[in-house]
Amino acid sequence: MTAIDTEAVLELLREVGAGLCETFWQSAPVADVDEMWRAFHRIDGDASALLRRELSARYPAIAWADGELSEAHARAGEYWICDAIDGAVQFLRAIPNWCMSLTLMREGVPVFSAIYDAMHDEMFHALWGHGAWYNGKPVRVNARADHYQAMVASSQPTFASRHGQVVQQAGAALSAMLSDVAAVRNLGPTSLQLAYVACGRLDGFWQYGEDGYNCIGGTLLVREAGGVATQADGQPYHLHAASIVVAPPGVHASMLQRLQQVPVA
Repeated sequence: MTAIDTEAVLELLREVGAGLCETFWQSAPVADVDEMWRAFHRIDGDASALLRRELSARYPAIAWADGELSEAHARAGEYWICDAIDGAVQFLRAIPNWCMSLTLMREGVPVFSAIYDAMHDEMFHALWGHGAWYNGKPVRVNARADHYQAMVASSQPTFASRHGQVVQQAGAALSAMLSDVAAVRNLGPTSLQLAYVACGRLDGFWQYGEDGYNCIGGTLLVREAGGVATQADGQPYHLHAASIVVAPPGVHASMLQRLQQVPVA
């Protein structure tokens, strides 16, 4: 088991984030799809490569997850999961609503997670069994008892339109939730919305479709802040889960009940 210097890792994220912010403010909105892909691979790729190089030099025993993980890899060993720009579409459209996420996985579970909103210098991080923090101060989920009249959020994984059932589930769940809550919002980066649940800004978040790279670190934040993270059917959340629901305990229970009542054709 590799011991990491948490503060040094957080400082590395801040340094790389500062470079991304500089690039962001110097860039014009990109609308062409092909051009967006080229810009994404260049900007995200450079930031990811820098993080990988620095972390590999400091912690050579910890692997780096590239693309799809094998089941064997997911169950054993230590590896980093990194999304240098969660919310890349916003970044490339010159919308200042994106973040960075970095998670250390150990034997298939997240043990360290950092979600950094570089545009606002907001750092959220958590350590397995030790709590969750916002800019160095401990955070907890809020004390709401259920989701009625709550402020919740939802999103969709990348290319959700390729998966018809995901689209149907998302639409049916949104219609049902809108009749219960005060507001449903999509605030952009998935990982950052989970961090907002952890610190009490949001009362809950749900999403259909596999999106483990963006969600797994946020589940550690939520759990360490006293919240609950599962799939929509109540089963434990994991890296390849087909859905996610995170909230304070009471809100989570009532959200699950509502979502499980939603008919999907």
